[in-house]
Amino acid sequence: MKATKATTPRWAGSGIRFAGFGHCFGRMRIDNTGAEQVTTSAVEDQVIGEVGVRTRYRAEDDETLLDLAAAAGARALADAGIDPLEVDVVAMTNWTDRWCAPEWGILLASAVGADNAYGFDLNAGCAGFVFGVHTAAAQLAAPTGYRTALVVSAERFTRRVRPGSKGELAVSDAAGAAVLRRGDPGAHGGSGLIDSVVHSTARYSDLSTVSPRTGWVKSKPELNEIAVDHVLRAVEELLDRNGLSADELDWVVPHSATEPFNAMFREKIGVGPDRILNNLAERGNVSSASIPTTLSEYRAAGRLRPGELVVSPSIAGGGWMYAGLLYRI
Repeated sequence: MKATKATTPRWAGSGIRFAGFGHCFGRMRIDNTGAEQVTTSAVEDQVIGEVGVRTRYRAEDDETLLDLAAAAGARALADAGIDPLEVDVVAMTNWTDRWCAPEWGILLASAVGADNAYGFDLNAGCAGFVFGVHTAAAQLAAPTGYRTALVVSAERFTRRVRPGSKGELAVSDAAGAAVLRRGDPGAHGGSGLIDSVVHSTARYSDLSTVSPRTGWVKSKPELNEIAVDHVLRAVEELLDRNGLSADELDWVVPHSATEPFNAMFREKIGVGPDRILNNLAERGNVSSASIPTTLSEYRAAGRLRPGELVVSPSIAGGGWMYAGLLYRI
């Protein structure tokens, strides 16, 4: 990837930044030791590989999606030092527990005490967090007077894989949250949201689907290859239109899908593996919650520091939506 002439990035100068992060995992911690080599189908072997997940998390039967989302959201607000009543917008991304009404975002706003905010739902599969931040930033940048948004991605992925399958070993239930704040563009040492890209196409809509009969995910064997290609496109677009090269990135925090996906991504991204962060091995694939839970955990551990340049690409269904964020922590 070569640097090109810089263009005006979408959010630079807007004063929109990440002010806080939070995460929550299902209460049931499951050790995968001894189960990694299970084989339940040839396609699962190709898509999931040797699993690469040491521990995974499942929400208890009395632990709802809203419980996970509210816990992560409350922690993000506390991390940002923001009173819930200051929140203007609550966006919740989810695809594993979709229902009719009322929307999760409305329930979430009430659950975290954001009584002055309006809440809404977004889908976008595993790319939900990126889409959520992209949408929330548009709300903050619009002439609305809004200053604060809470974006929460919550999934109970364990409910979308066949019990006893290899896929069950790779997924978890979790929620990750981020607070976006609009303020003085010159404050906070240059930290802030720089750019975002979101694309969708129906061409690959059948790569990863959910059976309407069982509610379980079914993927095609070429899933990882096409998914990596689309994620790289998102990264290249962000770098190209901001006049950056991969060498200038401090960190890459991508959606952590499967170990074969991660291995292929590491090989092709042009960034050393020591600068790629994900939590797949210890947390499992948590779909749209993977990027925000990774950011929350690594920032809390001091691994991610203020001012560092980060790109976060993601995909949905292997390619029917691909998106990315460029920002400074």
